Amino acid sequence: MRMTPRGRAALVLGLVLIVAAIVAGTVEVRVGGAGCGSAVSAHPPNIRPAARESRFEDRCDRKITGRRWLVGAIGVVGVVIALAGAYDHDRLVE
Repeated sequence: MRMTPRGRAALVLGLVLIVAAIVAGTVEVRVGGAGCGSAVSAHPPNIRPAARESRFEDRCDRKITGRRWLVGAIGVVGVVIALAGAYDHDRLVE
């Protein structure tokens, strides 16, 4: 059995989406001038006036949660497309 061109294209697209999800998960999330970490490794922001820290932590939490959902969605779509492409073969008609 040989893969079809459509299957190869889907497999490559799926792998590209998986790599994009990995990169998106490791890029640092920033709120204002403060870094919040990444979707994989979040940390509280370093804010000098302690009164503003709670507000920045809330914003960081929302952005990190949104980034995690985005990474998860892109990753799942990438895996589904890659699997569909991997199982797309020429069909023999007898």
